[in-house]
Amino acid sequence: MGAEQADPAAPSRKPTAQELMQATASGYVTPAGTARECLGRLVFDVHAPVQWPTRYMDASDTSIFYRSFSEEVFHQGDEIQVGNVRIGVLGPLGKEDLAALREAMPQARIDRLQALLKDDEAELAQLKGQPANARTRQASYLAQKSVIGRQAQIKELQSNYQAFDSGLPGSEGYRSSEGSGTVNPMRYSIYRSHLKRGDYVYVFESTQEIRDKDSEAAHGQQFIRFLKSFRPRAANEVPKDLGLCIPHGFIADDGKTVSAIKQSLRWPDAPGVLYTISTGNVDPRALKVPLVQAAATGGIGKFGSRGEQEAQPFIVERIAPRSARIGALTAQQGGVALKVSRPGSTPFETYTVFTGYAGWLGTAVLPYILIELNSRSMEQAPELKQNPPPFKTSYARLETLLKSTHLRPTEPAMPELRGINGLQ
Repeated sequence: MGAEQADPAAPSRKPTAQELMQATASGYVTPAGTARECLGRLVFDVHAPVQWPTRYMDASDTSIFYRSFSEEVFHQGDEIQVGNVRIGVLGPLGKEDLAALREAMPQARIDRLQALLKDDEAELAQLKGQPANARTRQASYLAQKSVIGRQAQIKELQSNYQAFDSGLPGSEGYRSSEGSGTVNPMRYSIYRSHLKRGDYVYVFESTQEIRDKDSEAAHGQQFIRFLKSFRPRAANEVPKDLGLCIPHGFIADDGKTVSAIKQSLRWPDAPGVLYTISTGNVDPRALKVPLVQAAATGGIGKFGSRGEQEAQPFIVERIAPRSARIGALTAQQGGVALKVSRPGSTPFETYTVFTGYAGWLGTAVLPYILIELNSRSMEQAPELKQNPPPFKTSYARLETLLKSTHLRPTEPAMPELRGINGLQ
């Protein structure tokens, strides 16, 4: 018999106490008068309140999770996944926005179709009482066709979606299921809930495989417990409890929930400059390789010696792959800044910088941390009223972000840290 193969999800070794403590950046002190923000299990300094991407494309089942700052200002792939729950934060929302969200919910769509069906049936009844001729026959045919179509739509919606009541105030939701695969088909239970809190609506969608007849009901109860662990969070509020921060919100847990969060932030005085933080548990099927990404980002514009010579006059700064720090953790960094000149307009700089720490497989205390700096110009996003500030200005803010980012201290401490250096 051959040797037993190692579990690919198992780390080669456990981190030492010293390595775990590096995540806390225990020697770092936030400067007096400086505010803080948090994302996932991380905390970092901010010189002013940040803006999060809370604008959504439309209220359809999937597009609601694709959020941005505006039409063309966003970072591809921003997402929030906590356990088996996908999360979207929308707002601030006015009455029209809230109405549009409600109208997109299955029950509202059913109600709307039923009202239209009632009108069609009334029209059909009225036509039956009129003299038969070419006009009334055509009108009756169209009305009957509309009735059949609306009945089919209503039946499909009622079959695919059922109302779901979480029992929480300001909530509206539904449940459904879907299949996957043809050889070994599986079905998945899906629960969706919209929670309105203040000016924001928090969208939660949980997906779980249906294994037996009790799976869906158990999934619903699990989802309700998750929703009850959520609470809104004020700007610059950094909780001390165990859990995960999301934009304008917080999800309490035991320090063991698996997550994958990627969110951009920006400051109002530089709306075209995005700082994107990706963090979460290391996934053996999707390992982060910061050195490769740093090299790729730093190599933008390099096309051999001739291409480099042609690009050289426009390069403000190139950051070749180099060692950097995220808090007390060793990371890799690469990037480039270019000067852009257009006839009849003031020159400006555009830039991209990647800094990443790969994380440690098998521990929640050492998540992967990837921080990207990217700029957008008025040409790329016409809704902007200004081009990005000079690279040095934005990079200085990036340095503050990198220096201050570390594991958020909690009471009690993360399970893996308890007993180290007196942590409880």
